[in-house]
Amino acid sequence: MEPDIANKYVNAAAYELISDHGFSILKINADKPACALVEKRGERLEVVFFDFEVSLTSYIEGLLPGLMRFMDTTGCRKADLSAIHVGAKDEPGADHSTYSSSSRLQIAEIRVDLDRSAVIGSSGNETVDGVLKKLSDSRVLDEYRPKDLEAEVPKRTRKKPVPMVTYAILSVNFILWMLMTMAGGSTNSSVLIRFGAMYSPLIAQGQYWRLVTPMFLHVGLVHLSFNSYALYQLGSLSEIIFGRVKFIIIYFAAGLCGSVSSFLFTKAVSAGASGAIFGLLGALLYFGKARPGVLNRGFIGNIATIIGINLFIGFTYPGIDNFAHIGGLAGGYAASMVILKYSDWR
Repeated sequence: MEPDIANKYVNAAAYELISDHGFSILKINADKPACALVEKRGERLEVVFFDFEVSLTSYIEGLLPGLMRFMDTTGCRKADLSAIHVGAKDEPGADHSTYSSSSRLQIAEIRVDLDRSAVIGSSGNETVDGVLKKLSDSRVLDEYRPKDLEAEVPKRTRKKPVPMVTYAILSVNFILWMLMTMAGGSTNSSVLIRFGAMYSPLIAQGQYWRLVTPMFLHVGLVHLSFNSYALYQLGSLSEIIFGRVKFIIIYFAAGLCGSVSSFLFTKAVSAGASGAIFGLLGALLYFGKARPGVLNRGFIGNIATIIGINLFIGFTYPGIDNFAHIGGLAGGYAASMVILKYSDWR
């Protein structure tokens, strides 16, 4: 069999899966120039991997770390990988079947024999199997002209995940700041208290909802602007990594821990999302420790530096509720630990 025919087959199969069935190109290891496609279905990935080797078992094992990192960053618990040998000859005793490489990965090995127009094995996906079978007939490939696969990726697969929860929180924060401004000013203590700011004497009297509402209130435009920028940066990343539901859990757990810490150690009127934002820093810090390789070391080092600098500023300058920062940091770190260790996630 001519190598050009095998290349043409891979290009044709990849083109059809991309253009007609919503797959996109998966790039997890530039050192291994094989064609891999991926389709995300909720929290599960469908991966199709083409190569011309006799056996892909060892080859796939080399790709697993990169694939696992990709699964972590896209919020996928499991993946079905179809390893497709194009034009390779069967080894004695070769078993083209599905097996589990780990609790998160199922691998199906398939061989395409273009000389005999045969597909040996099954991916378990009728769409993928149908495309492989149809194109295994060399007559189908005679008139085929190779395509630029990058140009055929549907636009919807190129879009980055939209951190909707982060945007919603930012919107609520801004709306409440506007309402406080119109009610007499967001720096006015009486206005802040009326809208639900942290004030320990009132919490002690039973207004426990004030442990939550301060997360959405800000004292002045500068305070709102700084926290909004930090929330946009950290919230967007955290929501993509943890997923929306777990991001909400981490954000509110951190904010609540920050409020409780502030209630226990301060008596002043206070407000702001900084406790929850510090919680996101704590969550990312633990994530980097628990999932090494997903976030690079430089990024984790930057997070640790940001935490240290901000805590130092909080202890140095008056008027900053550093107890809320410390409580939020601890709450976010702990929430991330519980999610990563004890939930059915990743």
